Amino acid sequence: MMMDSTIIQKLDPVIDEVYKKTGISIQNFKPTFLERRIMYRMRSIGISDYEEYLRTLSSDFDEAKSLYAAFSINVTRFFRDPLVWEKLENEILPNLVKNNENPSIRAWSCGSASGEEPHSISILLDEFSKSKIKYHVYATDINNEGIIHSKKGIYEKTNLENVSSSRMLKYFLKDENQKFNVKQEIKNKIEFEKIDMLKTNRKLFDIIFCRNVLIYYPKEVHQKIYEKFFEALKPNGILILGQDESMRGTNGSNFFELLFPKERIYQKISK
Repeated sequence: MMMDSTIIQKLDPVIDEVYKKTGISIQNFKPTFLERRIMYRMRSIGISDYEEYLRTLSSDFDEAKSLYAAFSINVTRFFRDPLVWEKLENEILPNLVKNNENPSIRAWSCGSASGEEPHSISILLDEFSKSKIKYHVYATDINNEGIIHSKKGIYEKTNLENVSSSRMLKYFLKDENQKFNVKQEIKNKIEFEKIDMLKTNRKLFDIIFCRNVLIYYPKEVHQKIYEKFFEALKPNGILILGQDESMRGTNGSNFFELLFPKERIYQKISK
């Protein structure tokens, strides 16, 4: 659809139309990622010509919303990357509540997609909070359909491949359609919000999960995101990135130190 030398120039009208129709800026995404999502939407509505798609976008408010929603990637599963969750359970969480007379844990799931990650966090914290530790999970995504799906908390068996049989029995109810419904007490601990993670003003988190989200943003935007996370975390708070993400080539090391390289777990630097 677009040659590399002209990709940014050709994307500008799309960025402008989405902003005019929705009031949302999409300029922070990688140009190559924007291009792939535009092509996906063109295929979805049966358009092969880019100029024709621009005309459709300029005249159809719903298409601007559909294009923006397509930027959220919803392929995930419960307890993705099991080693990360083991490290959380065995080392990170005990250290967070150590020497705290009234322990509580606040976690933020950025790019929560269809909800598997925040529900996994809630399950893990429920298990950890046998001593009545209070916890709250805040989950954000830009895709309204993903938020609606997440709130329902109903999943296929394939999404639960990493869930142990004991957790299946304790935290899920199987329905007549052979789907699995997260129990209400786990859902009740999660607050979902449709919002760009750079726009939220929430702070004082103990842990931020931002896994497999940064790969869709250019390095210069990563720097803004790391500053945002630094401000949002409590002293010595924890940041968890995706397995294919790192802070190399950014200012991330000014704000975070790498605690566990294999698991991509970082800690806020005290300043």
